[in-house]
Order: sequence, then structure tokens, then C-alpha cells
Amino acid sequence: MSLTAFSQSVEEHYKKAERKAAMQDFRGALGELNNAIEKDPRYIKAFNFRGYIKDELDNYYGALQDYNIAISLKADYSDAYANRGRAKRKLNDFSGAINDYTTAIELNPNEKDSYLGRGIALKEVEDYDGAIKDMDRAAKIDPSYAKTYTLRGEVKYLSGDVVGACDDLLQAQKLGYMVAMASFSDYCDF
Repeated sequence: MSLTAFSQSVEEHYKKAERKAAMQDFRGALGELNNAIEKDPRYIKAFNFRGYIKDELDNYYGALQDYNIAISLKADYSDAYANRGRAKRKLNDFSGAINDYTTAIELNPNEKDSYLGRGIALKEVEDYDGAIKDMDRAAKIDPSYAKTYTLRGEVKYLSGDVVGACDDLLQAQKLGYMVAMASFSDYCDF
């Protein structure tokens, strides 16, 4: 490690990691977070963020390790539970993901991403009613988030509610999210 890295504060390394991640330089962000953790091995935010970066680099098991450390340092850290749920979902551990998202929701019931994540995991285990309920809650929290309507539309379509799916996709389109329109253009009259 260079002398410059030693002279930087933990928070400076964290902020550099944020900037690098924003520019899609995940390897550079990982290095900054490693420096921050080396300086302060109890810096919870750095473990959570490093887990997220590892997740972006498709290192889901490494991400799980960092989320576990963050949770061991702060048992009520809802972001770490939600992020761990995301990593478990990517590893097809849908039951584990649902449990982590549920804990995140219990700790912070106003975070739409936890509802969306759990809804996606519920969709994967074909609990469409549960998935739709979670996505309904996410839409109430943030009615301007178009991706919610797209995801809920997909679940409604899978459950056989084509009209409801098309209504949600139309709402996503009104909010400027055109991605889902192509997937469902054969079924919806837009």
C-alpha cells in the first residue's frame, strides 16, 4: 500500500469507491473499499458496499461474506439484508432471498427495493399473489418508479391477468420506461 493510501481517511476511500462505482470502475471501487476496511475493520458501510461491488462483479459468494460481516456488526442493518437477498436471488436461493428481504422490510418498511426484490423472488417460486402484493406496496411507496409497473405487469401476465399486465405496462410506458413494451407488444394493444 502506498504512503498516500495511508494518509487518506476511511471516509475518503469510501467516497472514492462511490465515484469509481458510478463510473462502472468496479475493480477500482473494490480496491478503495479494501483500503477503507483495512483502516477500519468495523466500518459497516464499507462491507455492505464492497458486497454490492462484488455482486456487480458476479462474485455472489464473496458478496454474501461481506453482507454477513456487515450484519454481524449491526444486526438491524436493513440495507445489508436487502443486498444479501439480492445475492441469494442471483444464486437461485429464493427461500433465503425471501427471508432476507422479509427481514429488511421488517427493519425498514418504506424501502421499495426490498419489496421489489422479494416480489421477484416470490415470482420465481410461482407465488404470483404474494409477488403482486409486494409490487403493489412498492408502487404505493414510489408511484413514479416505472420498473415496478413493468415487473408487476410481468407477474400479472404469468398469473393469467393479461388485461392487468397490459395496464401496468401502459403505466410504465407513460412514465417513460419503454423496455417492457417490446416484450409484450404481441399481447397488448398499445
